[in-house]
Amino acid sequence: MSPETTESACPNCAGHSSYLFHRIRDVPVNSCLLFDDRAAARAFPRGDIALSYCAKCHFIYNAAWAPDRTVYSDQYEETQVFSGTFSQYQKRQVEQLLTRYGLFEKEIVEIGCGKGEFLSLLCELGRNHGVGYDPSFVPARQPDGGMEIVFRREFFGPETAQSPPDLVCCKMTLEHISDTKAFAEGMRRIVSAERGTVIFIQVPDVRRILAEGAFWDIYYEHCSYFSPSSLSHVLRSVGLEVLRIGAEFGDQYLTIEARAASPSAKPHTQHDGSGEEDGFAKSVSDFALTATKKAAQWGSLIRAVSLAGGKAVLWGSGSKAVSFLAATQTEPHVQYLVDINPHRWGKFVPGSGTKIVSPAFLAQYQPDLVIAMNAMYSTEIMDDLKRLGCSRAIFRALDSASTQTATRGAS
Repeated sequence: MSPETTESACPNCAGHSSYLFHRIRDVPVNSCLLFDDRAAARAFPRGDIALSYCAKCHFIYNAAWAPDRTVYSDQYEETQVFSGTFSQYQKRQVEQLLTRYGLFEKEIVEIGCGKGEFLSLLCELGRNHGVGYDPSFVPARQPDGGMEIVFRREFFGPETAQSPPDLVCCKMTLEHISDTKAFAEGMRRIVSAERGTVIFIQVPDVRRILAEGAFWDIYYEHCSYFSPSSLSHVLRSVGLEVLRIGAEFGDQYLTIEARAASPSAKPHTQHDGSGEEDGFAKSVSDFALTATKKAAQWGSLIRAVSLAGGKAVLWGSGSKAVSFLAATQTEPHVQYLVDINPHRWGKFVPGSGTKIVSPAFLAQYQPDLVIAMNAMYSTEIMDDLKRLGCSRAIFRALDSASTQTATRGAS
């Protein structure tokens, strides 16, 4: 399929060299909102995805995204801290940030703080003071720990009155922002060169998504997809100097640390995505075919199990599961989604309306096939399956090798 040129300017660099390379129609416009009623979940609004690639700054974005269609409220359930694997990773991340920049008894702001776990950990381990912004924050979920943190259930925007802190965090939020340069300018506004303010940003790494054909990691509310090159570009364009950049958590996350650029600072080139162009452009051109083939393979596996009288479940009920069900067209063949987050149990996900159950449910249900939506949690999931007596279940995980290697039993 020949790429289609787009008329819109790139939201990341304002360039006019973008083209559309992958289109997905009729997907839920939000994948982390939960519903008490299956019918309401199925009736949730839908929209289209038109993935476009900017050849100038290597930014990928949904050219069909409409900002008024996404909703963030206290019904938005995104936390991952119920996983021991993730909690250990997040604690290491916090400890490294605190030590690297001497963030003890300092002021910290987090934009898009979710339920507040990351900010709370930064304040607890560093004896810091914090301010968190997020309309989906739930006060009842914040434990009483005597920490000096103010949570504001609102978006951070150009009119937000906020004095410069020592650290600005923006973790798994920028991918939800379409006008990335304007948002970066807003962060830059509260950065103080005199104070030495550091910015820490974490987003999904689109290089891994493209390389794996990870169709399950493409969803409507993620309107922006970053590589090191595109993320470095937008920060430098608003007067920030990149300090560190790298991939973490099985190369799923891209992290970057920056500060206000000094007048004499030279343009940052090391580890900023330079040399990314050749292989990246090919990954873009190959993605549609790779993703389509993978979706067909997973769909065939699930339908084969179902037609043989078996039961398949997905372990994980967040955005990956919502996208996976839609892309594989296996909604009638997957009755349940399993999740360790108790705030999700008994709820229904948008689009398919599939019900979320606790791991304990599987002891009675006894599935034949369990597919982990994130391979990083494979060990703890298999431990749970063994503990629950699911000895007959075949376990698979969504990763680059999962459709080629032999299946692994849970016993």
